[in-house]
Amino acid sequence: MGAILRFVVCGALVLPMGCAGSYFREYQQAHPDWVFAFPDSEANLEQTVASLYAPPPLGTQLSIRRLELLRVDVEPWLAIPFDDLRSGRFASADDATYAVVAHFTCRGRVDLQLYQGEKIGWYLLPGNRLGAFDHYEFIEGCTVHNDFLPTSAQHAALERAVELYVAAHYPPSMVHVAELFQKGIAYAHADRVEDAKRMLQAGSRAFDVSADDKATEFETPGVHLEVTRLDDAHGLREVLVREIAAAEARALEVQ
Repeated sequence: MGAILRFVVCGALVLPMGCAGSYFREYQQAHPDWVFAFPDSEANLEQTVASLYAPPPLGTQLSIRRLELLRVDVEPWLAIPFDDLRSGRFASADDATYAVVAHFTCRGRVDLQLYQGEKIGWYLLPGNRLGAFDHYEFIEGCTVHNDFLPTSAQHAALERAVELYVAAHYPPSMVHVAELFQKGIAYAHADRVEDAKRMLQAGSRAFDVSADDKATEFETPGVHLEVTRLDDAHGLREVLVREIAAAEARALEVQ
């Protein structure tokens, strides 16, 4: 438990701190001027991928079960082998748009209790800069924290295409209702009112705010929703309603 371990699937093997798992250290050594920060809006494809392999918290074993690198401004989308990126045979270009999809799995132990979890993260890089992401960070006991930044309206269709790709090619995972409202707030801040309303409707359908505090689970097509703290979710929904109204008011001002 005292060691920091990162595991990565490489072929049919799972290896600690080797294979692709050393890419973070390799990139640091090859680029000593690079200052690791995540998320970083100035990060290119190589820096974004290297950041995903940063060491996890103490006592947590983190794996990237599957990693996809895609150029998404061409049809059909172009898959980029990770080995080519790592070796330098492939170098990202600033006139291209990329997407990264990572399937994270976590194992952690607190006292004698073992915890597990998995999440799918995606990252969109218009002009080879990290401009949007749906990132999950695992902390002690595999408790998961979501960081979500939607892109501007200019790239919204491409972002949605990446989301649909993830939904079609990766297993669904549990989504907390509060997370839907938080994402709706982020959409409203980006003046993407229709997407904010979509999150509001999805979260509102999933629970009854008059229910008691008992944890409740709901199944909807393609996603598993869970409510554990209804007061938090209720408060976030109220914030989202206000932020949608503010975004609509901004839209009227520019007309």
